[in-house]
Amino acid sequence: MKSIRSSMLLKVLILAIGALGASVSSAHAQSANGRFTLPHEARWGNVLLSPGVYTFSLQSPSLPAAITVGKVGSTQIGVVLPEVVSAERLTAGSKLVLTRNDAGESFVSALYLGDLGVSLHYALPKAQTAAAETAKLGPIADSQASK
Repeated sequence: MKSIRSSMLLKVLILAIGALGASVSSAHAQSANGRFTLPHEARWGNVLLSPGVYTFSLQSPSLPAAITVGKVGSTQIGVVLPEVVSAERLTAGSKLVLTRNDAGESFVSALYLGDLGVSLHYALPKAQTAAAETAKLGPIADSQASK
């Protein structure tokens, strides 16, 4: 009788911990959508972006933290994965950081989402110079907790 009671208590405890874990993970999952303008060609991961206006979407800042990016007016989209995701709250808002190498090619090195308090850092080619520029992003639209 005592082993049946302790077995039931263990099952209830495991169920309670599982329910708590599910509610905590869904409370921290956030998404963001935004827009930026590239004045010149840049590479973001394996995606080559020509000059123009782009939209992006982040479904969750949890790894793999895939960003979907597409040029306004085009049906083509690309997916880029960060090398590192960290929690950095910027007071200056959101920005996309471009880095140039010695050959003058631009690469996206980071995306800071100030509203979410998240920064995504991207791998750069080996021969890279630390000359960086930033593009200020407009307000992040639809930042919300997932349900």
